[in-house]
Amino acid sequence: MIAALVLPALAALVVGTVAAPPHRRLHPSAGARALAVVAASVALGAYAAATTLAVGFLSSVPWLSEHLSWCMRLARTHDDIPAVVGLPSVVAVAAMTGGLLRAGGRARQSMVPGRPTGELLVVDDGRPDAYAVPGRPGHIVVTAGMLRLLEPMEREVLLAHERSHLRHGHHRYLAVAALATAVVPVLGFVTRRLRLAVERWADEDAAAAVGDRELVARTIIRAALATRNLGAQPSLALGRVGVPARVEALLNPAPAPPFGPPSLAVGAGVAGLAIVAGSVLQVHHLFAFAAHVCGVG
Repeated sequence: MIAALVLPALAALVVGTVAAPPHRRLHPSAGARALAVVAASVALGAYAAATTLAVGFLSSVPWLSEHLSWCMRLARTHDDIPAVVGLPSVVAVAAMTGGLLRAGGRARQSMVPGRPTGELLVVDDGRPDAYAVPGRPGHIVVTAGMLRLLEPMEREVLLAHERSHLRHGHHRYLAVAALATAVVPVLGFVTRRLRLAVERWADEDAAAAVGDRELVARTIIRAALATRNLGAQPSLALGRVGVPARVEALLNPAPAPPFGPPSLAVGAGVAGLAIVAGSVLQVHHLFAFAAHVCGVG
């Protein structure tokens, strides 16, 4: 049972590690979706496997088995979980759950109940800054300093970029990555690539809106230089993440349409299915465990 639980989770992590770099060959919108699937699938498989091992071990502890008689059926129908596996699993589940709760709290704090003054909120602040605030439906915050800094067409770029974040719900992709990384910290590399992907996605939308890729690149550079000393800032902002890579991409031809060539789409689909299959197997074991605990079947 242990191998059946652990090996698919490890395989999913390996596949996710190998499958993440090729997202750069996809259109940013397809790359962001692929990375979110990778992160969620690996985290789901790891959490389900650790939970099954941890609870299976606890149900076999003598003192607990006496007080949790409803677990005895599970203990008779599954392999014994040794302490060398069970104790780390208990610790891992506690850490994963705590990380999930903290990440979920941060995600809720980033949301707002609504837009206070329409789509655009201009703040009377001389420091140049601009970012999207997710919510229902969310809004764009721009300081007076940023408006003074940018030329009229550059302001159009900024607004198109931030509208893309709100329209496509990019904060949800980042929330998925944050939750997955809270469960499996080594997925931090996927989170970083996903942050770049959603910014590239918004860049491409802005370039399509204004019809000038060089203008978008120039606006990103200007915003990045103006906001480089502002310290910690909201994530969905124009000049925060991967500026050199984004500018380089904008100075090249537009990427292929979403999902790219058929062969690349098929390859990405196969990799995604492999990851999901590993995760589903973990969920199957977790549901089987729950059925035994509840006396179902």
